Amino acid sequence: MGFRAMFTDYPPRSQKLYAAFLESDKSASLEVPDNQRLCSLAKAVENAMESSQQSSVGLACADFLAAAAHFYRVSNPHVRVLAARPIRVREGGWASELFGDYDPEKILIRIWMRTAVRKKVTSFGTFLATLCHEFCHHLDCEKFGFKDSPHTRGFYERVAALYHHARGTPQKRLLWIPMGGSRWRIDWRRMNRSS
Repeated sequence: MGFRAMFTDYPPRSQKLYAAFLESDKSASLEVPDNQRLCSLAKAVENAMESSQQSSVGLACADFLAAAAHFYRVSNPHVRVLAARPIRVREGGWASELFGDYDPEKILIRIWMRTAVRKKVTSFGTFLATLCHEFCHHLDCEKFGFKDSPHTRGFYERVAALYHHARGTPQKRLLWIPMGGSRWRIDWRRMNRSS
């Protein structure tokens, strides 16, 4: 998982949505396959990225997502691999890059493979983390019943489980810092020290 700032969403005000938010927050584990199929398919994504060909990367991502969808018994999401990340400029002058997104109505994951400014192929770790993140939104909607798929601590833990399994790396427990408004952010500094 990359070292981007990762924040949880604000808890929703609706009682029904709040109950699902809390359930997502508490659901911090994700079963992963007991074989290395996703690891080998993730390696194929990495190899395709070295070619810098969007079509090759798209095919490798589709294979990875098909295997993940089969394991979790959910529909196979479509994937579109796009070029440079779009930049969102907000009032006040700050900007953010969009790494990927998931459309539950179209069952579509979009993921950008190049950096916004320099247009270079992104690092494999960042790309795979984004692919796993968007697939976990798909899981939330289709397997766990979290239709809004909020960014909770549990959501990020599930993403980390899938990411580390696919990378073949040991999973680290995520460490959190409380913020105002009942939000949390990952404490990358403490996590790096504990490695």
